[in-house]
This record gives sequence, C-alpha cells and structure tokens, in this order.
Amino acid sequence: MPSKAFLRQANESLVMNLIRENPGISRLEIANHSKLSPTAITMITARLVRGGLLREEKLPPTTQLGRRPTALYVEAKSRLAIGVEINPFDAQVVLAELNGRTVEEIDVPANTDADAMLAEIHGAILQLIEKSHAPILGVGVSVPGILEPSTGKVIAATNLHWRNIEAIAALRRGIDLPFYYDNNSNLSALAEWWFAAPRLSNFVFVTFRGGIGAGVIAGGHLQEGASRRMGEFGHMTVEIDGRQCLCGSQGCWEEYASDRAMVRAYNELGGPADNAPEIVRLARQGDATALRVIEQTADSIALGFGNIVVALNPEAIIVDDFVAAGWDLFEPLIWKNLRGRRQELWLAGLRLVPSEHASDSSRLGAVALVLSKYFRESGPLG
Repeated sequence: MPSKAFLRQANESLVMNLIRENPGISRLEIANHSKLSPTAITMITARLVRGGLLREEKLPPTTQLGRRPTALYVEAKSRLAIGVEINPFDAQVVLAELNGRTVEEIDVPANTDADAMLAEIHGAILQLIEKSHAPILGVGVSVPGILEPSTGKVIAATNLHWRNIEAIAALRRGIDLPFYYDNNSNLSALAEWWFAAPRLSNFVFVTFRGGIGAGVIAGGHLQEGASRRMGEFGHMTVEIDGRQCLCGSQGCWEEYASDRAMVRAYNELGGPADNAPEIVRLARQGDATALRVIEQTADSIALGFGNIVVALNPEAIIVDDFVAAGWDLFEPLIWKNLRGRRQELWLAGLRLVPSEHASDSSRLGAVALVLSKYFRESGPLG
C-alpha cells in the first residue's frame, strides 16, 4: 500500500500539473478535473501557496452576491532549472524559471578538445548556481549524439567528432544537483510538447542544425526505442552509393537536407556562404543560386518526410532552425514534392509546422527535461 507521504507527493504533483497546464484555474475546477475532494484540494493548494509555488488572484464575482473565486497560477520564479545545449558550433548554458523563461545565459565557444569544452561548460554551470535567486531543481543536458542511458557517456556524436566521452561525469563533478540528459532531437520534441499550446499527442520533431535528427512523441510520451536510439532519421539511406556521410555510411539523408548540406550545395554552385540562415536571407533578396539551393533542399526534405509519414503516421511533423526561419520559402516546395511521392491516403490530416522555438528548441528541451521530472516524478514540496 502506498505510504501517506507518497500519496501526498502524488497529489501535489497532480495539482501542480493541472495549474501549470490551465493557468488561472479555480480550486473547484481542480477538484472536478482531479476527482479529489474540494477539501483535499483546499489543503493541497494551501500547502503549495505557503511553499511559494503557487500564487492566487481574486477574480470578479460570478454573481452580484456570490463569493469572488480565486484563480491559481504557478509561481514561475519559485524554482529554477539549468539547461545545457551542446552543439557543433558552441554551447549555451541557461538558468530558467518554471515557465521556461531564461533569466541568465552563458555562451561557451566550440572547442575541438572535448575535455576543455566540457570544463568550460562545467564552469558556466557553477557560475549560474552562484547567481541563482531560488532553489535549482537540476541540470538538463542536450547532446547531438547517442548517449549511454545509465551514465550519460557520449558513445558517438558524429558532428561533434566525439566518441566515448564521459560528458555527464565531467559536468556533474562536485555539483550536488540531479543531472538529466538526452539527445538534442528528443529534447526538441519534449520542449514542443511541454511548452506549446495546444499540445499535440503524436508528432515527429525534425532538427536540421548540424545534421538531422528526430524526436518522436506518440500518445503524449517521448519514444526512445530499445537502446534509446530512436529517431536517427538523418542516417537513413536516401540515395544508394550517395555522398559519404560523417557516420561512415553513404547516401544518408542529412548529407542532402541538413544545414551542412545546404551550405555545401550553395558553395559548389558558386557561393560563398557560411551558414544556412545566410542562404535563406539571400533567397529572400532574390539571389538565383540561393533560390535554387532552397528548391533542392526542399526536395530532399520532402523525400525524408515521405519515409517518416509511412513509418510513423504522425499527425504533424515539426521543423526547427533554418527550415522554420525560411518556412514561407520551404513549405510550398516541400508539400509539392511530398504530394508527388506519396498518395493522399498517407497525407490526409498531416500538418507540417515550423516550431515556435526554432533554434532554441533543444536548449528549451534541456530545461523541460528537468521540469518534467519535477512536475511528474517528485512532490513539489519534497
């Protein structure tokens, strides 16, 4: 039989989640949603208000003689989370509130020496801990690669050129906080599910920065596969005997549809360009080469999307980074090519959506990972 402490924590988490998902909800509405008694809700919310996790706001009375109902909100500043995003270009370390709002940020430059870069990130985490004005719930870490689930060892991060790097062990050294970690694509999907409104329950989030990966949400849960390696769609073969990929295979999707592929294509046609957002900007200015590269890239994106659609049947595919930033250019071309490859049977009801978070998605996902553990798995006052 569950202990009283366990039930108390579970009920607190339930109430906190309802308020987080429904800001301004009343105690009576919480009772109706949760199936807990109004008396229990009054006691739970009183504890959470005293603990500084909730705030109350009086609303206008529903009738002239009626009592003024009270709206409840999560007090975002009451707890903080640290999020770390490591990518091929740099790393960002952020201190964020319960609503995901960043209050402090430290940028760490890229370094070919993994140990040196991890040491700088570790130092940035310590700086943010010192700046904290509220309890820190934990540290979430986003890495673009395959991690060993039990230790956080980076088995392979192709675009970082990391193999068998004890990343999480290096970051948590001497820091007495919980550490959580996952790959960047999974965390981008988690950020979209955790912070976006309205929520989608079945979607694929495709990341294009520094390669291609995907996070899969099905039934409202992040799907990770038997070895937590689901979603490495960037390495599915789209062209037999195609371009050599950094992973060692040939013809991988990310060699044709990622930011890296887009920059290479533009420079091969005359260039120069340093990054994908620059090519999007040039295309908006009418640059013929940039427009041609956008068209080629959109065709390659549609090829991969067609495979995702028949494999997973999502209600939406969500994109980030330069594809989201140039969505007005990419969307009609992707749909045209997608419809040319797949029957309407497969596309009925499908949505293609640019992420609101764009290039911030995996960083926000690292924060969401900490918050999800807090709101779902521990008593807020524990």
